[in-house]
Amino acid sequence: MEKKTTSIKVNPDLWKDFKKYAIDQDRDLSDILEEMIRKKIGEIR
Repeated sequence: MEKKTTSIKVNPDLWKDFKKYAIDQDRDLSDILEEMIRKKIGEIR
C-alpha cells in the first residue's frame, strides 16, 4: 500500500502522550494513527 507523507498540527502534550503510548505498545506511530483513522471513517460510513 502506498503511503503519503503529511504534516499535522497537534497539541505538544497530546503528541508526547501519543508517542509514549506507541512505545508502550511497541508499535509505530503511523500504524496506530492509520488504524484510528480507519476505525473512525468506518463509523461514519
